[in-house]
Amino acid sequence: MICACDDSGNVQAPDAPSKPIRSVQDAAIPPAANTGHTDAFVAADADDGFCQACDSVAASNPVIDSTGGYGNITAYGSVTEPAPSRGGACNYGSTGILYYAAINVDRESGDGRGQWAAGRICGQCARVRAQTPEGWKETVVRIVDKCPDQYCGIDLGGAPARALMGNRPGRYQGSWTFVACDGYENVSDGEPSISVKDGSNPWWALIQVRNPPEAVAAIAWSDPESDQAGDFQYAGEAENYYSVPEQIRTRSKVVRISVFYRDGRIQTLDIVGQALTREGAAYPLSFTDK
Repeated sequence: MICACDDSGNVQAPDAPSKPIRSVQDAAIPPAANTGHTDAFVAADADDGFCQACDSVAASNPVIDSTGGYGNITAYGSVTEPAPSRGGACNYGSTGILYYAAINVDRESGDGRGQWAAGRICGQCARVRAQTPEGWKETVVRIVDKCPDQYCGIDLGGAPARALMGNRPGRYQGSWTFVACDGYENVSDGEPSISVKDGSNPWWALIQVRNPPEAVAAIAWSDPESDQAGDFQYAGEAENYYSVPEQIRTRSKVVRISVFYRDGRIQTLDIVGQALTREGAAYPLSFTDK
């Protein structure tokens, strides 16, 4: 489950939870409506993938649902000198991630109903398949950016574009399916961690998760010595960041931070609350069975 959708299949950011998040069930985003798009993906992948003029297909709107999509596959990195991602709307900054991509913002021009969903898709990996003169080719990428092209389905960095397109980057046709990042090479530049935004301080602080195994569904905190608990709200001032609540920024005791992922897994960090105001700091996360 990757995007929250209404009954018409429109991607929406989830509402803030009405109670503190303490479990995967509390953090769960309602499943997407069954739009029938998946049948289109299966039909599109049923042939052998061979094509002519593969690099210049007609621009078209993506067909999407909560599992992935079908449509144009483009390139925005150099296929001759591929380099790691050095920026992007997910606000990771300069990274060592070589296999990266940008995802659609719109389903139709300007509607904002694409899979970007205000950045909540950040960090998700996707298996991308493209039709080529040699038949289907595929690769796995991490989403670090949003598409500038109104007809974009998924837009590849240089290394994954070269893997699919060779030395002929252009507008191809194909599909993408959201997958966990575990086990794939060149989609991470470290272990999952919480990173504190530059400029953070005791009065204002933002955090994000770097190298998540899947897109983040929610972040919550709890006091191991009491029943106190609360949530980190998705930040309005910077995409792919969560606001550190005041009771954490000023806390001199240890709290547990729980990161809930879209596939139901949880990672945690036990830390003094005030440490989440130290700009530029990074703290490793650990998996939990709870």
